[in-house]
This record gives sequence, C-alpha cells and structure tokens, in this order.
Amino acid sequence: MRVLLFIVVMALSVGSCWTMGQAFAYPEYGAWIFAAGVLGATLAFGLASRWNRA
Repeated sequence: MRVLLFIVVMALSVGSCWTMGQAFAYPEYGAWIFAAGVLGATLAFGLASRWNRA
C-alpha cells in the first residue's frame, strides 16, 4: 500500500508542477490551469500525510 501511495504522490507532484508551468504558456486559461496545478499539489500533500500515518 505504501508503494502505491508513493507512486500516486510522486505522479501528482510532478503533474502539478508541470501543470503550473503550463499556466504561463496559455495565458487565456492560465488561472484555471494554475488552479488545477494547485489542487493537484494539495491532493499530493494530503496523500503524503496519509502515507506517513499508514
């Protein structure tokens, strides 16, 4: 279970960083794209804290 959570957390972390970077490439939708990246990062940190308690 810890390995699966680690993979999910790392994928969400990398994906959210990539998404936040894409927000600057598409300024017309930048706020929405950046918000999606922040949401992904929040989910990653939430799962990481869950992983530490598991």
